[in-house]
Amino acid sequence: MKKIAILAAFPLHHLKGFGKAFQPKGHYATWLPQIAEAWDGQKEVEIHWIVMSELVQERRDVSEWGQMFHVLPTTQRGRSTSLFREDRRAIGAVLDEIQADLVHGWGTEDVYGLAAVLSRRPNIVSMQGILSYYALKSRMPARSYLQAILELFILWKAEKVTTESQWGRNVVLRRNPFAKVDLVEYGVQQVFFQTKWQPEEKNPFALFVGGISPRKGIQDLVEAFRDPKLLGSELVVIGGGEGEWSENLQKGASSNIRWLGRKTAEETAQFMSKAWCLVLPTRADTSPNVVKEARVVGLPVITTQSGGQASYMKNGEDGYFLECGDVNGLIQKIGKVLGFFAKAKEMGEKGKTGYRDLFLATKTSKSLIKLYKQIKP
Repeated sequence: MKKIAILAAFPLHHLKGFGKAFQPKGHYATWLPQIAEAWDGQKEVEIHWIVMSELVQERRDVSEWGQMFHVLPTTQRGRSTSLFREDRRAIGAVLDEIQADLVHGWGTEDVYGLAAVLSRRPNIVSMQGILSYYALKSRMPARSYLQAILELFILWKAEKVTTESQWGRNVVLRRNPFAKVDLVEYGVQQVFFQTKWQPEEKNPFALFVGGISPRKGIQDLVEAFRDPKLLGSELVVIGGGEGEWSENLQKGASSNIRWLGRKTAEETAQFMSKAWCLVLPTRADTSPNVVKEARVVGLPVITTQSGGQASYMKNGEDGYFLECGDVNGLIQKIGKVLGFFAKAKEMGEKGKTGYRDLFLATKTSKSLIKLYKQIKP
């Protein structure tokens, strides 16, 4: 049986024996646990996950859903500047131990994609954010610029690349025209499938979910909700932000914006059940899960075409597109949805069934197993 090693920032709090103390503070790979759960009971390949964590002091191996999780200690200091030398050495030792036939590196934001392409084994890299594109569109932390450079190297070394959307595939091919790229959609957490959209006619509000950063375009929303046309409407913001930019943005915002900070998936789903629409005026997003979640629940979406989210809606049918930075367009489109309850409900229901089928985690898991079996050792 082929042995697959998946290198990924798997959220450890989903594993038995770890608990809430191991939940990441910020954004984390919410799409990975449901893929692992969907593999429970499969007998086609042997799956090992290798996870680096600064929250463990020594290696821990646990079995869950018929898969092995190897959790290795690391540190947050100096990792990227050393090209993750110690992390790659630790990962390599586990790869040798389990005699992996194929290495799947998830994401270019950390060590995982780099370790996969330097493993001297057949490899796949799955994209999360495409940092080398983000760097052209918005300010990022200094470490992310180094990661963006490493990403270009990774995309030239990877034997196979997967992306979630055609937009992401096109961006990857602009960086390496010879890359072999497969489309594999990441599934949505089950809680969103279980959430019924029940907006209240007397309580219209728009919802933003994401990091409080310039790349997400939240500054455009803040400006839009200062306009007299939207002063009678409300914007609810779910997501965290750090640093002076985020603090100043929130301090200067109008009173019709509620800043809730980070919320769990269950809490976010509850707000989605009542919101009239999701608004994401992003400058760049490879394939934001929040748009998938909104379409599964049944919300209309207002967003830009600068990202994979453009694949998940049709302009004028289940949402609206606008240009990056177009504050007047935001005011107009939000007003269209929040001003007409029947229209909002009609748009939310449009195409929902198809998206609920597309974003099943079982589809992701089957697509990956098929891909694993195609690649020869």
